[in-house]
This record gives sequence, structure tokens and C-alpha cells, in this order.
Amino acid sequence: MNPIRTLLLPALLILSSLSSLVQADLDIVVTRGYDAKTKIAIVPFFWSGSDRLDESVDQTITNNLMRTGQFDPLDPSSMLSQPSSEQSVFYRDWRLLGQEYLVIGHMEPTEDGQIKADIFLFDVVKNQRLFKVSQVLSNYQLRDFAHSLSDLIYERITGVKGVFSTRIAFVTREISASQEYSYRLQIADADGQRARTIYKSSEPIISATWSADGKKLAFANKVGDRWKIFIQELSTGRVSSISDNRGYTSSPTFSADGRYLAYVSSDQNSPELYLYDFQTGLSRRLTRNSYIDTEPSFAPDSQHIVYTSEKGGRPQIYRYSLATGQTERLTYEGSQNMRPKYSYDGKYIVFIHVHEGRYHVASMDLATKNLRVLTETYLDESPSIAPNGTMLVYATQRNGKGILAWVSLDGQVTNQMSSTFGDVIEPAWSPYLN
Repeated sequence: MNPIRTLLLPALLILSSLSSLVQADLDIVVTRGYDAKTKIAIVPFFWSGSDRLDESVDQTITNNLMRTGQFDPLDPSSMLSQPSSEQSVFYRDWRLLGQEYLVIGHMEPTEDGQIKADIFLFDVVKNQRLFKVSQVLSNYQLRDFAHSLSDLIYERITGVKGVFSTRIAFVTREISASQEYSYRLQIADADGQRARTIYKSSEPIISATWSADGKKLAFANKVGDRWKIFIQELSTGRVSSISDNRGYTSSPTFSADGRYLAYVSSDQNSPELYLYDFQTGLSRRLTRNSYIDTEPSFAPDSQHIVYTSEKGGRPQIYRYSLATGQTERLTYEGSQNMRPKYSYDGKYIVFIHVHEGRYHVASMDLATKNLRVLTETYLDESPSIAPNGTMLVYATQRNGKGILAWVSLDGQVTNQMSSTFGDVIEPAWSPYLN
């Protein structure tokens, strides 16, 4: 038996301290999943209080696991019993229902107005308790608690760290009756809920990217006739900017070690790659060409950058070494390849692959250079990988409206996320936040 463990809630540095405006949540629909799914019974958690809780923890866990496409939660109406204590669990009953895992919970109010929760995960096949989590928390922490439990359950069953406690940044675009656009940079839970606006503009916002510690977002915003890069500290809301004397700056990307910000500038006419050093406050030019170099993404080693270049006549993906200044072309298949992003382990890149006029999300194994098309939609853009490397989020179109979608790195699972608040574009998945 595993000892009782206390589950530490993730830091609320992003959502608790922003002076922000809550917007409509995203609704996520699973459109494709794995054929062989893990059978899991998540019993509705027992609550002994008289007042209804603000959040259904068990339902949030169910929704999180379903969204991966890897789990098949049992409908509570099909359960033979709904235990809330370890003593009332009879493994035989759950095996008869074909279940592999069981989750139960007991929640009760404390004298000081808090909530005491005891949550269990059982391996039904092995007749074994895998963990017990005991936590005292406030009502407003229930959703974060549910995401943390989802991460723990996912990791114990799959061996892969969960990403339910991470965040997704994205841009919403709405047109008014007077045909004027408004843009909002928002941050939401990984399931699209609790979306909050952190930056607003009447001009386009693009290329949002997270710092490696999850404490900052960099993005580009059009100001007048120029583009500027802004860096926002999420705990304070403080915004700084990087801009050149003329031309535009865009496409920021943080290095994993936090020292650099690579970006694109047309200060010398042709868009080129530049490197800003946070320690010195100085920028230096990396590429010198008469063609467009853009859309950089740092490798986890902070020593390599993948980017899009038109040096071959059409947009293709190249890799730049900071140590040597040498470049290497990575993509050859398809008429165009662009918007590359490194995976967190540095083994893959994901990007937009254009073939016969269709824009798909694709991945490339950097060791073998094998390319795999991951999506069946055809106007895809802005892919961003989850920190555990299992999923990515990207922007696409449905019924003429911009939406966000998920796809697994093996192409087996797809979800779509829409919003009632205009078009949803330019997603960026956060790193782990705790």
C-alpha cells in the first residue's frame, strides 16, 4: 500500500493576480480517439455538506481523461455501487463491469469553512490501492485540485506526466457592428475553462509565446504602422517592449535558460533573425540575407533555433546553430513548410505543412527526418506542443470560424475547442507551472 500523500495545488500565479476580464470559456468536443481505451470508473465523490460545491471535482476529472482519447470512463448510472471509502470497495463488482481502474472520493466541510478531501485510485485488476490523496482546501481551489488529481491519475496509469494543470494562451478576434475588430490575448485552463483577458487591442495580436518558467508571455502587436514585441509579467501585469527604430519586430521566442529572446526584425529592410540578451539589454543580428527569415523557435538546449526561410524560393524550415552560425535545411516534402515549434524534449518539431494547397499540421522526428501529417483539417496554423509531448494545440477553421483544436503527436486523437467570443487564433501551450 502507498502511504497517504498530500497533493500540492499548482501555483495560481497566472490567474489569481491578473487584473483581467473573464471571458467565455471554450467548449471542447472529442472528435476522434483511440480504439483501445483504458476502462476507468470515476465514482461521483461523496459530499457531506449541506451547501452545493462550486465545482464537481469528479466530473472535471472525467472530462479531463476523456479529452485525451485514451480513457473510457464508466457512466455512473451503470455502476453497481458508489463507494466513498476504501472499506466499501469490492474489486469483484468492478471487474464484472470490465473496469481496470477505480477512483472514489469523500469530501466534507471543516469547522473553519474549508473542505477536507480524501481521494483514492485503485487498480481493479491487481486488487491494489495505488494512492490516497488527503487535502484541505478552499472552495475556490476545487478546480485546480481536480486538475492536479487528473495529472496524478494520468501519470500513475500511463507513466507520462499529465498536463491538465497547465494553461493555454490564445487570441480572440471579434468584429463589431461597425466592422471594427477587437483583439484579446487570453489565458485559460488547458481544458479551455476560466478564460481571462490579459491584454486588449484594436490591432492584431500574434505570436504569443511563454517563457520557460511560465511567468511571462511575449507577443507581437501592431501599433500604428509598425509591429512591436511586448513582454508581460503575468504576476504583476507589467508590460515592456522591444522595438527597432524602423520596420517591425515580431515572432518572439524565449530560450529555455531564460537568457535570450529570439525575434524577427525588418530594421535592415529584409526580415531577419535577431537575438536579444536579457542580461545586457542588447540585440544582435543572426541572419543576413535578401530573403525572408522568420518564425524562430528555440531548442531546449538554448543553442539551436528552427525557423522559416524563403532562401530556397518557397518557405521551408531551417535550423540555426548559435555556436557556429551555420544553417541546415530540414524540410523538403510539400510545397511549403512554416511555423516550426520544438517539442520540449527537442526530439521533434511540429509545423504547418502545405500540400496541394491544403495547410495541415505535421511533425518531424529530427533524428530520422521522417515527416508525419497529423491533421485532417485543411486551414491549420500556429501549432504548439504540450509540455509532456503527447498533444499539441493549433488554430483551424470550422464553418468559417476560427477555432482551436488538439491532436496527439501520433495523430490518433483529435479534439476541437470553440468559443462564443468571435474567432479563436494563435494558441500557445504553457510549460509546467508548478
